Amino acid sequence: MDKEAPGENSSSQNVKLSILKIIRRGARRGKIELLLSDDSSFFITDKMILLNNLESGTFLSEKQIDELKSHAEYIFAKKKAFELLGFREHSVYQLKQKLLIRDFGLQVVLRVLDELQDEGSLNNLRFIEAWVRSRLRKHPEGYRPLYAGLIKSGVSSDEARKYLVPFMEEIDLDLLLEDAAEKILKKSNITRDKLVRGLKNRGFEYRSEEHTSELQSHSFISYAVFCLK
Repeated sequence: MDKEAPGENSSSQNVKLSILKIIRRGARRGKIELLLSDDSSFFITDKMILLNNLESGTFLSEKQIDELKSHAEYIFAKKKAFELLGFREHSVYQLKQKLLIRDFGLQVVLRVLDELQDEGSLNNLRFIEAWVRSRLRKHPEGYRPLYAGLIKSGVSSDEARKYLVPFMEEIDLDLLLEDAAEKILKKSNITRDKLVRGLKNRGFEYRSEEHTSELQSHSFISYAVFCLK
C-alpha cells in the first residue's frame, strides 16, 4: 500500500486517507481496528495487515478501503458461521438469519452460505436428521408437528417430506406413542380425555377400537394409531 501522501492536484475522488493507528482488539487479538485520518475506523484481520503491508502512515484510496472492508466482512462472517455450526447443525435459512441479524451484508452472507454448502459444512439433510432425532428425544410426536417444525426452521416442504415419509414408516410408532403418553402422564390430574387430546396435539390420530386394524401408511401422512381402553 501507498506510503506517500497524494499530490496537491489529486481530485476529491482520488484523495487518500492515512492510517493513524492500528489497534488490536480482543484477548487473542484476532480483530484489528484501523483508525483513519478522517476519524473513521473499521475492522480487518491480522493476516490482512501482513498481506497488504499496512502500518501507521499508510495511505489508502477509497477503493482500497472498500476492498479491505468487503474482504474483512467476508472473513468475519465465515468465522461466525463456523462458530455457530460448531454449537449445532443449522438449516441454511437459520444460519442466514443469524448472520444477517449480526449486520453482515446480504451478498456477503449469500457467498458464505454457498461456500459452506459446497464444502459440506452446511447441509439441510444433516440438519433435518439431527433436528428430528433431538426433537423426538425431548418431545415425542407424530408426522404433522415434525413437518411443521421443519418448515418453521426454513426447510423446504420437499426436503421435509423426503426425509419424514420413510423415517415415519421405519420408526416403531407404538414405542413413539408410549414415549409421548408417558411424558403427558407425568403431569398431574391427567384424565383420559386430556391424554387423548394431548396425544392428538402431538400428531397422533385417535380411532375407535373397531378401527384399529386400519393401520396407516399414507405416502404423505403417517400418524400412529392408538386406542385407549
